[in-house]
Amino acid sequence: MESYDSDDVQAFLTSFAVATSTGDLDAIAESYAFPALVVSGSGSEAVGEPETVRDAAQTAARGMRERGLVAAAALVEDVAEVGDSLVWARVRWSYRDENANERESGTARYLLRRARSTFEVCVEVRADDDR
Repeated sequence: MESYDSDDVQAFLTSFAVATSTGDLDAIAESYAFPALVVSGSGSEAVGEPETVRDAAQTAARGMRERGLVAAAALVEDVAEVGDSLVWARVRWSYRDENANERESGTARYLLRRARSTFEVCVEVRADDDR
């Protein structure tokens, strides 16, 4: 089993956070494996194409701006290997205003697969956010 350094996972999620903060819809969509699964307390959704991710990211970005948030930061809290190329990562998300003050936060878990010298999101499990 290949060992994954949590720094590799942090680097991937930092890039994902930058794409989220800047509204780079293509980079966000490229971070997912298709089909992917998004799970939350209200249900589960199979995501079969990049356009679905782009639409959801655009809606989320609009919501962030409406709430006065300009940046998202990801802090990897835990990484566990679950296979030769799979890891579970628990992430704390910090949503910041124009003064870099945290205004909201939330947690999520991601099942990530090693791909193209980075990772791809296979499953996203959303916990309840403070938002």
